[in-house]
Amino acid sequence: MGKTLKVLGWLIGMVLLLIIAAVILIPMFVDPNDHKDRIVAEVKKATGRDLTIGGDIGLSVFPRLALELNGLTLSNAKGFKEGDFAAVKHAEVGVNLLPLLIDQLLEVDTVRVEGLKLNLARSKSGVTNWDDMLGKTEGEQESVEVESPRQDKAGLMAFTVGGLSIKEANLVWDDQSTGERYQIDNIYLETGELAPGRSVDLNFSMDLASRKPLLKGGVKLTSKMLVKPDEQVFSMQDLQLAVNLTGDGMPEEGVKSLLEGNLQVNLTSDILDLHDLELTSGKLKLTGRVQGEEIQTNPTFKGDLNLAEFNLREWMNQFGLPVPETADEEVLQSLFLSSDFTASPDQLVLKNLLLELDQTKLKGEFEMVNFASPTYLFNLVLNTINVDRYLPPTAEPGRAPAKPSKGGSENEPLFPNELLRGLRLDGTVRIDSLIVNGLQAEAILLKVRGRDGKLNLDHEVGRFYDGLMKGDVQLDVTGERPAINLTQKVSRILSGPLLLDLTGKDTLLGSGDLDMQLTSRGNTVKQLKRGLNGQLSFDFRDGAVKGFNLAKMIRDTKAKLKGEGTMVLNEPEQTDFSELIGRATIVNGVVNNQSLLAKSPYLRLEGSGKAYLLEERLKYTVRPVIVNTPAGQGGEALEDLVGIPIPVKIKGNWNDPDFSIQLSKILEEQQKAKLKQKLDQKVDEKIGEKLEEKVPEELKDKLKDKLKNLF
Repeated sequence: MGKTLKVLGWLIGMVLLLIIAAVILIPMFVDPNDHKDRIVAEVKKATGRDLTIGGDIGLSVFPRLALELNGLTLSNAKGFKEGDFAAVKHAEVGVNLLPLLIDQLLEVDTVRVEGLKLNLARSKSGVTNWDDMLGKTEGEQESVEVESPRQDKAGLMAFTVGGLSIKEANLVWDDQSTGERYQIDNIYLETGELAPGRSVDLNFSMDLASRKPLLKGGVKLTSKMLVKPDEQVFSMQDLQLAVNLTGDGMPEEGVKSLLEGNLQVNLTSDILDLHDLELTSGKLKLTGRVQGEEIQTNPTFKGDLNLAEFNLREWMNQFGLPVPETADEEVLQSLFLSSDFTASPDQLVLKNLLLELDQTKLKGEFEMVNFASPTYLFNLVLNTINVDRYLPPTAEPGRAPAKPSKGGSENEPLFPNELLRGLRLDGTVRIDSLIVNGLQAEAILLKVRGRDGKLNLDHEVGRFYDGLMKGDVQLDVTGERPAINLTQKVSRILSGPLLLDLTGKDTLLGSGDLDMQLTSRGNTVKQLKRGLNGQLSFDFRDGAVKGFNLAKMIRDTKAKLKGEGTMVLNEPEQTDFSELIGRATIVNGVVNNQSLLAKSPYLRLEGSGKAYLLEERLKYTVRPVIVNTPAGQGGEALEDLVGIPIPVKIKGNWNDPDFSIQLSKILEEQQKAKLKQKLDQKVDEKIGEKLEEKVPEELKDKLKDKLKNLF
């Protein structure tokens, strides 16, 4: 047995001796440079490309297996620009043999690469300049199947590397099919020893340039990197990524940004944690944390982000972005954003959302489902906003923007049909206080629903000029022309302050109700006016119509008839009423009102006529009847007109209509009244004579009245 072991040991020793002798003698008698031509020929045979070896090939076997290459170039594919596809000035790598043979431990020396150049390109037909090395032809570009990624969790190979050193590397991507061209120069990568469970310093930098879009800049990354293959853990502590860019859309001095944080990835638990995140760029500062789950199979990320308050107007100016001209130059001064988030490949959820713009605060929740065909869900609360401050300035401070000129904006499209047809949303917005176009509203509730080109907006306003407003707007853009259906009910509003804020003139005073049911079709203001149909009704109490004094107008007209001068009295240019009621129908943009009724202590008024929305003109007649006259203040001048209908014509542009009283009608009605009065007097006398002797005294007056009414 001992002899056998002795022989076996002798054989093993001889084998080891032969291996050592071969390792020592092979480099002495075999020069790899003698085989350059064969290597070039084999590469040509395999790829169809020309390989050039301009420098020496270094080979060593013991105590380390090492390979050194110098001056390598590989030609470009056919059909692409002449030049090199790839080039390497110097590259070397080595492996220590004894640890590998004895301990099965892979120890790789520092891998060094210098002067790497890689030119990647795609032709106008979509072929890349490396497809030929993959065995693909132009016709096979779209049909080649890509192996599906394995669903099992990826592992980290346990090995030790003395370090990585890449210097003066350059990469170009030229896409002729899109015109995009990116160039990365001076790629630098340097690490310490890469060993399992041991942190290593990582330094990386590069310069980059792009033709479309036009960009130029530099990137620098530093970190302490740790890899634990057994636990499948990867981390980067004290991560710092600095980016400096100039080019299109950038400020003249460029943009400098710095990303800091700590990253840890655990492939066994399939989680990711990026904490102490901080991104700064000028006066912008974003902080937060990102955590990931199932990152290899079905990644889901959650965390929180906070954008510190900054001056939005200054930031837009810095980046050369157009700052909108606003009525208030003090807006767009302050912006702040914070939110918790959850994100997956097909969903984004924002909770505890807080957006602050100047004095406006927006809170709530927002959700986006299915990125390919998104649905938006939201529940938001807005404290207060004055939209007029953000609109273009007007000629009169505090007034709503000037009305666009006719023929201009009236013919411009109102609704982005294609966008609305694909819009899916369902949400609620509550607004404490809102000012828009001069109008003020409080306690607003908006419910928005939209799908497949049909949108619905339910709205309630709890405080609207001391009244309530509730309604529903439906917009259908599925057809060639959008269709609108509006139902609106307003209760107990003060019309004076409302009109004053809306138009600058309180032409109608009083408190009242308004109901509307309207429909129309069109995508411009002009089309909507022409296609407007529906009905409306109103009921106002204890108010006045400002701009004309109907009693004064009648009194002055009567004075002209008699050739007398008009009375000068200190009285307002308005016509008071105790109630104003009316109904109207609208057909193809023409408002037809045949039932207007107004009452005051001294007047009863009926009216009828039409308003033409396209032409913005009126054709209307009101028929006031004086039922009583006030004492003094010119009331005695109207006494003989009591009970006589007085037609007043109103026509012309509704912003400045003409008023005229039909004098002939007044005379005619006045004569009728006088004749009736005389007839009544004659009848009264005749009846009195007949009844004088035959009827008891107590029945005379009653019989006179009844008999007189027969005539």
